[in-house]
Amino acid sequence: MGDALNATYGCQMRAVFTILYIFPLSAASTQLAPIVVKAKKEKPAQTWQFIESQTTEHTTTPGFEEQQLKNIPGVTTSTNGNPGQTTFVRIQGAASRYTKMMWNGLNIVEAEADAALIPLYAGKVEVIKGVHCAEYGNCAIGGIVNVVPFTMPKDQNGGARLTMGNYTQGSHLWWQQKTGGFSLQQHITADKFIGKNSIPKRYQDKYPTDLRPQTVKQSFLNQLQYENHHAKAALQLGLINSNSTASNIHHPKPCDARNKKSLQIYALDMESKSESIQPYLKVLSTKFYMQDFSPYQNNGRYGTHESTKIRLGIRVKKESIVFEPLAECHNAAYKNRDDKSTNIFNKRGGEYAFAQGLHLHKNNLIWKNWARFHKSERLKTVNAFSSSLLSSYGDTEYSAHFGTGFCIPDLFKLYNISQGGNPNLKNEKAIGGNLGVAQKTSVGTFSVLLFKTEYEQQIDWRDNKYININKSRQQGFELGWKNKVGAWGTQCSCLYTESVELEPRKALPNVPKFIANGRVFYEKGDCYTSIGCRYTGVQTLSDFESVKPVEKGDYAVLYGDVQYKITDHTTWQCAVENALARTIESPHGYRNPGFQISSGLSVTW
Repeated sequence: MGDALNATYGCQMRAVFTILYIFPLSAASTQLAPIVVKAKKEKPAQTWQFIESQTTEHTTTPGFEEQQLKNIPGVTTSTNGNPGQTTFVRIQGAASRYTKMMWNGLNIVEAEADAALIPLYAGKVEVIKGVHCAEYGNCAIGGIVNVVPFTMPKDQNGGARLTMGNYTQGSHLWWQQKTGGFSLQQHITADKFIGKNSIPKRYQDKYPTDLRPQTVKQSFLNQLQYENHHAKAALQLGLINSNSTASNIHHPKPCDARNKKSLQIYALDMESKSESIQPYLKVLSTKFYMQDFSPYQNNGRYGTHESTKIRLGIRVKKESIVFEPLAECHNAAYKNRDDKSTNIFNKRGGEYAFAQGLHLHKNNLIWKNWARFHKSERLKTVNAFSSSLLSSYGDTEYSAHFGTGFCIPDLFKLYNISQGGNPNLKNEKAIGGNLGVAQKTSVGTFSVLLFKTEYEQQIDWRDNKYININKSRQQGFELGWKNKVGAWGTQCSCLYTESVELEPRKALPNVPKFIANGRVFYEKGDCYTSIGCRYTGVQTLSDFESVKPVEKGDYAVLYGDVQYKITDHTTWQCAVENALARTIESPHGYRNPGFQISSGLSVTW
């Protein structure tokens, strides 16, 4: 009887929250610009796509940042349970370790990155699809997610935002000062996520779990910039910490077992723009940055730490040809206190690379070529090449891309023997490309993108250990359509992916064959609102205790948001995710928390 009353009460509360969310949609008569997906005009829409977070109002809601990534065609995310916990990003079905996470064009980490740790609220996020290892380095096989911070409007001095929801509590303070050629911009955030036990019921009686897991995230971002007619320099500092009591399944298979994650970035970006040596030397750029990234810290027993990184570059332009050499190096360290008696207790590794870009920009044609020579201390030298052709004729845009790639196993996979590490792993190899076209018509813009990637020595988890499998293939297509008439707009996209191991032939896990996303939005005056639905098809998952794979998926998630500008400096936001409270189990064995709602108020000056 009590369970029935609780279920009824839960349904009533969801209905009330949904009514409170939908009511302003019909009552509001003005509009505020949202977080939207856009494409740069000079590049094909289906190849270079962007999320632009509106820094004027800072509308990104804590815990909902990764949901915005899902609205880009071909991009999916999975979170280990509650908002704020470990989140992985996939591009066109490729494994999340093939997604390169970057900070203002600089590599954040060579190992698999946690998108929930990255401060997506600042500036905007760029998403680039395809094999781009020649330009961006190790692991850039599926694509790039580049966080571009510090893009506050010139006429804004600062602001503050408070957010409350059934899973989230957040605060964000930002400000900037300008004096002559100097400018200082700072962001401070503190977010708390209180969830529920996200372990499937079939495991809750067998494994230790936390009934009310919590995740606390704090960050401090700082940029000091100077610019005149001849030079530009920016000193950036990023300090991000995440403490989690995520529901653990104590099982040999790796899962969200961290108690703490931290990321520290120190970057110096310098650029000269001297007119005296034009037209031959267009830009001389130097990038130097250090970081301390600890992706997994389990009570201090083991961890991988990425340290100093340096990136030096020169851009020479003569008429329509650009010559761009780059040199990079970085170091990493791995420690495992459980293995002090062995020779793998403390391992270090360094990587060094030289990349050369040769680009042609002429009229409606952009042709970019990159070649890279990459040396790792623990593996052999690897090479990569890529070529991208972008062109437009009238209302039609064409794109073609081809690239070779590599993924060097990180120190954790090589040397953490107790967690399935294998020192005999080889680096993964990939070769792939895509071909796309976008056509603008009177009823909207239609786009088609075909892609195919083949892998050798791909790393997979088999029998509680990381191993190299023989060969695999991933191929499919994207379809998209977007249109806007007056205050109303529509965006629809779908992705079909076939991901198989070739020897022996069988489907690779954790890749749904079909996903689709549709969204309708209305913007007028000071009000913006949108309602959308995401569909995820069936995918094969590896169950914790089952020898045979299990199939999950075939569900639709309803989401939406509303933003209303109360005054010139005050904005109210509300976001809803999984409005129908669908039960979803992620590839890592965690349940989605269900219905989520969050509301916030932003004040700017």
